[in-house]
Amino acid sequence: MKNEILIKIDAINNYIDENIKSNKDISLCNGIGSFPIFYYLQFKLSNDKQFINKIHDLIFRIIQIINESEITLSYCNGIIGVAHVFNYLKKQNILNHETLVDIEDALFTIDENVVDYSISQTETIEDIDFLHGAFGAALYLIERVEDNSNVIFKDKVVQLFEILSNIVLEDIQNTKSVSDLIDFNEHTHTTNCGLAHGHISYIIIFSKFLKKFPQNILIREVLEKSVSTVLEFESNDKSKFSQFPSIAVNKLNANYSTNLGWCYGDQTISLGLHTASDVLNDNFLKAKALDLAYKNLERNSIGKIFSNSDKFDACFCHGLSSVAYIHKKWYLISKNKDFYKEYEKLISDVLNFGENKKGIAGYQKYLGDGTYINSIGLLDGAIGIGMVLIDYLLEFEDCGWDNFFLLDVNN
Repeated sequence: MKNEILIKIDAINNYIDENIKSNKDISLCNGIGSFPIFYYLQFKLSNDKQFINKIHDLIFRIIQIINESEITLSYCNGIIGVAHVFNYLKKQNILNHETLVDIEDALFTIDENVVDYSISQTETIEDIDFLHGAFGAALYLIERVEDNSNVIFKDKVVQLFEILSNIVLEDIQNTKSVSDLIDFNEHTHTTNCGLAHGHISYIIIFSKFLKKFPQNILIREVLEKSVSTVLEFESNDKSKFSQFPSIAVNKLNANYSTNLGWCYGDQTISLGLHTASDVLNDNFLKAKALDLAYKNLERNSIGKIFSNSDKFDACFCHGLSSVAYIHKKWYLISKNKDFYKEYEKLISDVLNFGENKKGIAGYQKYLGDGTYINSIGLLDGAIGIGMVLIDYLLEFEDCGWDNFFLLDVNN
């Protein structure tokens, strides 16, 4: 498969080269913000210094766009996502001295702005989304406490996490209040069990916090209760298409037909539970996570992965590439070769899916209603697929890129 993968990567590179001058979207998830990570993985694969030069050029271009435009703060589309990329690159020891100094100075300024803004603007459950809200900021900030030794900054990071904790605890109470409800409408409280916008991102990011601040009682309490809340939605019927819903009012009326993949589904739930089990030192939870991973392994055909086997894509958000990659993560955790065999099979499926004259390197994003469009992005485009394919060639060299998806479990 190596040659097929290299052909795909070359095609993605060619698309970037032909279109980058007209692309001023710095978004991590949808724009050029992820390109430096893509180039870094290629450098690790080839040791070709041209990719380091491309990274420096991109950093300069991104900073220029930021200085000339009004950019949101969000992780998905704004400054926080770009800052997270810069912080990642800083740690790889590939940047020249001038660029490194510029980035470090910029990051300290961004740290203060992000933590102050997040504290002042985080009030309700609508404010805390991972991709678009305060949990995205929280991920960036908890990674930065290692480098920013300012005591006031660290205190503010703790303050933000405690604000998030109280909001999540209130939401958990709302979940309990409708646990026996049969009749409901569009205004009834729902619980999101997913990673992109729900409890699994809370669980993983709270776990990251507790690894750095293990004595914080409030965060430990909310982590335990968030885990319990997700487990409340587990189906009693092991024959269901999925064992957990994506979004539901309660277990009585939940829809257990969730696809595998990154944004929602049993795979990221299994990784989230495993992450929490390490922090909480909970062997029962660890076993529960592994059992769910084995259950996911049984979903070994397109018809078992996707509830509609004619309507899917290979993108990372909810497509084949993330399904493949998460099986690799479970191989690394469990050392069970069945996970790796399924991973290799799905990588082959990703390549086969790209045998298409349309799209970027043969790949397109599925919009629904039978519609596909070209997409370059990390989350739902060719860059995300490309990273998974490069990672396959890198075998077991950990480059830490999966941190951007909250999948850096046992890295």
